[in-house]
Amino acid sequence: MNAIKLNEAFHNFTQASQSLESYYGLLRDRIAYLTTELENKNCQLKQALAEAEQTKDYLNAVLYNLEEAIVVVDPDDGIAMMNRSAEKLFAITAEEAAGKLFSELNFSFTREGADITLTVKDKRYSVIVSHSNVVDSHGWLRGSVVLIKDITRLRELEVQHERNQRLISMGEMAVKIVHEIRNPLCSIELYASMLEKELVNTEHQDLAQGISTGINNLNTILTNMLFFARPRKPAFKAIRLEEAIDESVGMLGPLLNTRKVRIERSITPCRIEGDRELLKQVFMNLIMNAVQAMPDGGVIAIRMTIRKNEVVVDIADSGEGIAPENVEKIFDPFFTTKDSGTGLGLAITSKIMQAHDGTITVRSDAGIGSTFSLCFPLNDRVQGAERTSQNRNVMIPEGCCISSRSLQV
Repeated sequence: MNAIKLNEAFHNFTQASQSLESYYGLLRDRIAYLTTELENKNCQLKQALAEAEQTKDYLNAVLYNLEEAIVVVDPDDGIAMMNRSAEKLFAITAEEAAGKLFSELNFSFTREGADITLTVKDKRYSVIVSHSNVVDSHGWLRGSVVLIKDITRLRELEVQHERNQRLISMGEMAVKIVHEIRNPLCSIELYASMLEKELVNTEHQDLAQGISTGINNLNTILTNMLFFARPRKPAFKAIRLEEAIDESVGMLGPLLNTRKVRIERSITPCRIEGDRELLKQVFMNLIMNAVQAMPDGGVIAIRMTIRKNEVVVDIADSGEGIAPENVEKIFDPFFTTKDSGTGLGLAITSKIMQAHDGTITVRSDAGIGSTFSLCFPLNDRVQGAERTSQNRNVMIPEGCCISSRSLQV
């Protein structure tokens, strides 16, 4: 009996062992499968993290290199991120801005109608500004994004386009005015000259001469108007730019002495292709304006700078300056703040520069002075040439030549 029970016990034990062995095998296979799945999931997770990091780096690179300035601030107005354009616009690096409040940066916004001006350390930019809050999935405010687009150059182009449109309209009108006035003016000039001959050696001779002088002045104004409407085609040839400047100053010498105006020159000898007489008119117009802006005398600084691709002549005065609201209007025909001015001097100057494919710009501060900059492009074939500098005795290439017909205005 005991043997039977013992055999039965061994049999049950054997079955239990086989069952345990079977379960162990299944468990081992399951563990192996789960291990494989876990490794696969880990690989996928690592790949997803790598892709997420790559995407993050890509997005950061895109944001950092955007043309628009982007500043991300936290809910407390602390600067969390700045891209490269923002660093350039606010003149501060992201490292220097870290830990600062956005309001602590040295800038200010001003609005004039629909135009917004950003001022950063005395530099002014025309900008478009947008502000967006950053909210998480639970509706909590995580910060905000300030986007600033610098449209200064675009605004300058718009102003230039508007000015050109006005110039075209005024030019068409000027042609008609000159034509209508010159016909009777020729008759008046003829009769005035006959009258002057009749009154020679009489007490009324001066009156006749005054009439002739007035007619000549009026004819000069009409000639300027006609030049503005239909600019003379420049006679391009190689000239020395510094000689054109010197001749212009020399012609105005008596006036400069009378008005107690001193000329300071810093000029590098350089040749350009241009019309000497037209360029002398440009320099004389600008010098005359500078003299008139300094009724009590002062200094006119004429500086020439040769850059990589251009030559710039700056004519700066220490006079009254130009009111900010008038800066954009000074190149418009017939605009003048002078009681006796015609408003054609700077308009003609601008036309001459355009005829030479150059540019003219102005920087002015009321009560401090104005600087007019004349820019001519530098011809590639003469870059690196040596020429002797008059003001610093530096050897600079003798063949330095500027092509004033390669810059698109």
